[in-house]
Amino acid sequence: MTEFRFEGRTALISGGAGDIGQALAKELIAQGMKIVIADINPVATGHACDALGPNAIPFIGDLTDDEVVARLMATVEDQFGALDVLIPNAAITDTTRFHVRSTQSIRKELEINLISPLILMRLAIPLLQKSDDPRVLVTTSLGGIQPLRETSIYSSSKFGLRGACLSVALDEELHGIKFTSIAPTATDTQQLRKEAVSDGNVLNFIDVPQTPQDVARTFLRALKKPRLEVYPKASDSILSRIAMLFPNLQPRVLPFFEAKGRRGLARYLNDLKDRGLVVEENGQHRLVKRPGRDVPAVK
Repeated sequence: MTEFRFEGRTALISGGAGDIGQALAKELIAQGMKIVIADINPVATGHACDALGPNAIPFIGDLTDDEVVARLMATVEDQFGALDVLIPNAAITDTTRFHVRSTQSIRKELEINLISPLILMRLAIPLLQKSDDPRVLVTTSLGGIQPLRETSIYSSSKFGLRGACLSVALDEELHGIKFTSIAPTATDTQQLRKEAVSDGNVLNFIDVPQTPQDVARTFLRALKKPRLEVYPKASDSILSRIAMLFPNLQPRVLPFFEAKGRRGLARYLNDLKDRGLVVEENGQHRLVKRPGRDVPAVK
């Protein structure tokens, strides 16, 4: 298999102004690529592109709107003629329990996390097929393998996205594009910090959260050596996959892991306070806002 050539290629990252998106763009630009940073937040996108330099190209828009996605594809074609790498990465999460959530919020989360990435992938195929080595790297999650009680809709969306990515990957002979599902465990992003202060899933904190840079390096490995699915932390992925061989045992083993997770959450919150990212007032934790940057949490 010919080694993937980074130099001179173009990638598109949705949710590119988020923590993982920026870390990934930085790594790819360092390898000689041009990156289209597609994000809904103009201020965060501006900050990201300023930090990343001239090889980061901003695109502002709501990618749940098919017309915006079509305009994005037209922009990429006009500027580059083809697309070499597509990375559907944008996602949100809501820790409101399922039985009290609004139906509107359920639809919104599924639209952003599941429907929008699928439409983005579908509309990008003609441009990807113009590349001599097209790749799609989809940010899924271990939440697409292991059910998450506190964030059931997020887990639902990632189960669906993972299944879709693996299914389309098996169709490579027909469309000629290599698809890889990349399933990070808990990562120290604004989204995870939001979960930490709002009763999110404590299983996220069993181990020390990995960094966005750790996840970004996994994407690079997946480009160099494509596989159907890649896990930044192999140990966590093995445990999750073993656990799902016996789903009926979940209610019995969950309390043990949750107790460990609560201890890890306490350590993580103390770390966030030490870093000036969280403050505690009257026994409650809240995030310290970053002016112009904090939007509905994206990866």
